[in-house]
Amino acid sequence: MSTQSTKAQRPASRSSIRKAERVRLGRGEVVSMVVLAVLVIVVSFPVVYALLNSFRNYAEITRDPMGLPTSFRFDNYVRLFQDTQYGEALWNTLVITVGTIVLLIALVPMAAYGIERIGGRTSRFIYILFIAGLMIPFQVRMIPLVSAMDDVGLYSTLTSVILVHLGGAASFGVLLYCSFIKGVPTEVEEAAHMDGAGRLRTFWTIVFPMLMPVTSAFIIIQALGLWNDFFIPLVFLDSSSAGTINVALSRMMGLLTSQWELIYTGAILAIVPSVIIFAAFQRYFIKGMSIGAVKG
Repeated sequence: MSTQSTKAQRPASRSSIRKAERVRLGRGEVVSMVVLAVLVIVVSFPVVYALLNSFRNYAEITRDPMGLPTSFRFDNYVRLFQDTQYGEALWNTLVITVGTIVLLIALVPMAAYGIERIGGRTSRFIYILFIAGLMIPFQVRMIPLVSAMDDVGLYSTLTSVILVHLGGAASFGVLLYCSFIKGVPTEVEEAAHMDGAGRLRTFWTIVFPMLMPVTSAFIIIQALGLWNDFFIPLVFLDSSSAGTINVALSRMMGLLTSQWELIYTGAILAIVPSVIIFAAFQRYFIKGMSIGAVKG
């Protein structure tokens, strides 16, 4: 009897344990969902608020800032391009972002490859210089850079903004690529050399395709930063230029009145490319960052 009762109790005890585990897991999931919902509300509220106000006119916004649009009109989106320099600012932002990204991908990986594969004291010294660039704040370099760009006739041009962004992002890019190139086996490069490929061809045909995860992550990080940058275009583009998106939006704010309906509309249009870029390359970004964590 005792043996039978013991056998009868075992399934009950196992089921109770499983039930307790399900209860604990359910509570954890509830807490996670609550925290996630709070974060989503906090993050999405400014975007939703700007989106709703982009369909309202100035009088409605000033009379009731937290109100809802009475109708979904697209007049503000038309006025934004007709009455302001937003179209030119959008083009300037696109040129700066694409131009800087192209130069970064064309130069930074090769610089990191040369530092890692050539070696020696010179390469280590150059690597230290790149790392030192990360430690110097832009505010310290701002006035000398403005003076230098003015001396060579590049001040208030898109080229000056691209060059300043290129110099600022190169240090981080070299640091990132050097850590990845260390994990690339040299045997594949030696095989390419035996087949008659030069060092430059070996890099672009053999090594660079292996760096696509880190390249994707690097492009996303830099593209989002360039697209949303405000301070550098504000400093290196004077008032005669339309500036970039964020500069154009800031100029719509005055001491007495502000074009709030156009500011909200421009902010919504500025968000769209960033969302598209990150949504399209999200898996590459996560893959690149996870590989970097393992290699680090």
